[in-house]
Amino acid sequence: MNINKNSARSTLFQIVVFLIFIAALLFLFKDKVAVLYSSGEINFIAIVLNGLVICLFLLGMFRMVITLLRYVNEHQTLKRLVGYLKEDAADPIARLSPNALAVQRYQAIRWINKQGSSVNQAALAATLNASESSRLTLIRFVHSILILVGVFGTVVSLSLALVGASSLLNSPEGAKEMGVIIGGMSSALSTTMSAIVCFIIFAYFYMRLNDSRVQLLSGIEDATTLYMLPKINHSEESLIHHVSNLTVALNKSADRMSLVEGNFIEVGDKLKQAINDLQEDLSKQGMSEIIRLIREGFRLPSVEDVSSEAKKQRGFK
Repeated sequence: MNINKNSARSTLFQIVVFLIFIAALLFLFKDKVAVLYSSGEINFIAIVLNGLVICLFLLGMFRMVITLLRYVNEHQTLKRLVGYLKEDAADPIARLSPNALAVQRYQAIRWINKQGSSVNQAALAATLNASESSRLTLIRFVHSILILVGVFGTVVSLSLALVGASSLLNSPEGAKEMGVIIGGMSSALSTTMSAIVCFIIFAYFYMRLNDSRVQLLSGIEDATTLYMLPKINHSEESLIHHVSNLTVALNKSADRMSLVEGNFIEVGDKLKQAINDLQEDLSKQGMSEIIRLIREGFRLPSVEDVSSEAKKQRGFK
């Protein structure tokens, strides 16, 4: 299952590494970059167009980082909820954020179950996917128009270069117009390079963001199927399985009760035998006591005295 997979954290790490790498390159080649972006007579236009590309790129990346951080928190919440469900906690969502997607899914399933209706997991999955897709509108917008902004800057720069070329043809002194042409071409080149580089980087992380979103949503669906529905929803198949488990448990209990009953019977027989033996002992002791009392009352000799007296008489004879 996809609960243990969390590509959002690795994507954030890659973003940080890429930004540091780009900042290091700009610092090492700052002189060449400054010449590329500030040469020509229309360097202001180049700065504006490239600035527009960079601003869109940074805006999209900022929104992407926020979304990835949210996915990291959602993933941690999902893992904790699955852990509580495995432990059979009484209220598994008590210590979790109520705004988390996994918690909202659990609450939705529990609410539907209380109403006595069956849970349509496909409908819940489609709703969740649509809701999460609506959160990526700005990122998709930047991804769609970033390269177009670069093309727009290129077209504007080439148009200015063509204006300079036309002025060059109509003017005997074309040094200034030649500078406009060169500046327009340089601006077109720099804008195109900026747009392509930014689009490549943004497209890569946009795909990584989609992977993180798919992993999170599939993890929620896996948790729903494996842990939420079996504990809340009771279908006909689950009831039959539950009854079969109860039958097996009852059979085992009946076997144990039969064994205990046999042990009780054996112990009862032994107890009865002990009571009978005790009664016999008591009866024997009682008869001996009665005979002793009669002999003492009638002053009769005991058996031992009679035996000794008979022995004396036989010896006397």
